[in-house]
Amino acid sequence: MDNAESGPEDEEDKMIDIAEKIFVRIADEMVKKKVTVRQVMQPYISLAEIDGEPFELLSPEGLIESIQDLGINELEYEEISYLLKVLQKPELEGAILMQEFLQIMENFGLYDDEEQPYD
Repeated sequence: MDNAESGPEDEEDKMIDIAEKIFVRIADEMVKKKVTVRQVMQPYISLAEIDGEPFELLSPEGLIESIQDLGINELEYEEISYLLKVLQKPELEGAILMQEFLQIMENFGLYDDEEQPYD
């Protein structure tokens, strides 16, 4: 098998695998610190109106800072790049939809503040 011919599907699988590992680390740290996704991300959330609907957006920088706020400081450039490729919306100038990020984190047992078991 020739690894030199890895296609875009292999790259996409790698990107998703790396992003998923980071999501697991984020979830683990939030559980350890007994904080919610919204509590960690709140300082970096901005409101925007898109097609007349209000949306919460998270900047890529805000996401990275919030991950560092959790104590996850050793991510490699490639890991951050893949995470952002999974989350960013080009049509929103690279912003991340907070609702989508919350849905992803629900898969790892973390819910929005109203649904979170801790105070």
